[in-house]
Amino acid sequence: MSGIANIFNVPGNEAELAVWASAHLSHHRDINRRIFELTGIALSEYVLDPIDPFNSHVWEAQHQIMHTNMDAILGIDGFDLSDVDFTDPDTLAGWITLNANEHYIASNVLGIG
Repeated sequence: MSGIANIFNVPGNEAELAVWASAHLSHHRDINRRIFELTGIALSEYVLDPIDPFNSHVWEAQHQIMHTNMDAILGIDGFDLSDVDFTDPDTLAGWITLNANEHYIASNVLGIG
């Protein structure tokens, strides 16, 4: 189990973004694994680590697909997470909060950390 605390951290530099990306992908894998265990539905996984903060459009689209799929199965009213600027600390902080809150809700529904 990956734990959720790390994905609430707002990365302030590329090294912290790398740590965040790894923790974030691990949590998505935990969510997908638990959904499969409970429902038998295997959700698609995309490459979410590493992140190129200067060219993240494909990452953003694939990440949104993962959230849309998990939200539909878990009955979560999700957010549009398809637009993030990893180079702008203020907008990144807001996006991190929205993303982490969805992970937190999914964790509670699935009984994982």
